[in-house]
This record gives sequence, C-alpha cells and structure tokens, in this order.
Amino acid sequence: MFPLVNNPKMRHALIFCAFNIVTSFVSFSQTQGQTMRTTYVFNGYDFETQIPSFLFTNPQNGQSVSFSYNQTVDLPDFYEGLPLEGLDDYKGQRLAIDLIYMKHLCNEGSYNYSCSNWVIRGIHTEGTPKPTQKITLPKVGRIVDPDGYVNVRSQMNVKAEVVGILEPDYIEEECFYFYPCSDPNWFRVDFDYNGIYLKGYVHKSRIVLE
Repeated sequence: MFPLVNNPKMRHALIFCAFNIVTSFVSFSQTQGQTMRTTYVFNGYDFETQIPSFLFTNPQNGQSVSFSYNQTVDLPDFYEGLPLEGLDDYKGQRLAIDLIYMKHLCNEGSYNYSCSNWVIRGIHTEGTPKPTQKITLPKVGRIVDPDGYVNVRSQMNVKAEVVGILEPDYIEEECFYFYPCSDPNWFRVDFDYNGIYLKGYVHKSRIVLE
C-alpha cells in the first residue's frame, strides 16, 4: 500500500497521516436520518432558476446559503414550523432551520427521481426548541409490474379491496415513497399523486427499492 520506507519513524508517520485522512473523510460523511440545526438570516426567494430556492445568509461569515425546493418534502407529519410560502414576513431575521439527511424524491419538472440530501424538516423563529417528535423515514422505490401499474389495497392482503391505482407516467424511472409495514411483504403508501390521495398498501413484489 505504501512505498518501501526503511526509516521506522517515517513509516509510522505515513501510516498516521493516512489514518487521519480516512477518519477526516468519515467524520464529514452523512448518514440516513442524521439531523442538525443551523441558524441563518432569511433573504427571500429565488424564482429565476429552474428550481426555486430559499435564500439565506450565514451570520457567522456572511456567506450566501440557499436551499432548493427539492430540499423540501411533502410527507404526512413531517414538516414543523413557519409556513414555507409565508417566509417573506421574516425577511432579514435570523431563523432556526432543522435539517435531516435522507433519501427522498427530487423533481425538475418531469418526474420524481431518487436523491439523497439535507432536507428541511422545519424553519422556526430563533429560540424555538428543537422538535422532539420522532418520524419514520420512508423508502424510495420504483414500480416493477408488467401491467405498468400497481393496485393500492385497503389492507395487507392480496384479496383486499383496491382503493386506488399507482400508475407512473415514466414506468421505468419514476420513484415513489413507501413506508415499511409490520408485515415485511407489504409497503404502505400515503401521499397525493396527480391530484388523487392514495392511502393503502402495495405488495413488495411490485416494488424495487433504490
């Protein structure tokens, strides 16, 4: 792994240096479900780009910081805090931003695809206590059914009533959220899709997780 070094002290120094590089890299890596809170000054919205963004300034160093709309998710009981569409009332103020690192859905105008990033879980006025409610993060997956759609059933049973149909516009690429169930053969869905609210269960044989 290392070039031949005859000097034991030099060899030890090289190994120690390599170890520090590796551990430094690991310390900056993110893990699914990792959370953090930061405080930034809100400057407004940016609607000029393909994906609108929230604009902030880091009060510690004056650097500009932005979070795109792809760093927000529409999931039940996920977001806590100030309405995202009403932040103009807080322009110029320091706001506490709660973030969670997770695999989630991104969209650039055509279809939902899988990505991993820091996602905004809440934006609060400075001094607001951190949220204590635990959340279950969904899985991200694709439909793999030869019919091009999958039935959403009222219960975890293949004979249960069909309460809806999940039919992707882009069958091979489009991704959706799926929640684990007590029965490992099923996933729960709970979201609005194309204007129709879907809440029920999908058999795991029809899903490939990202």
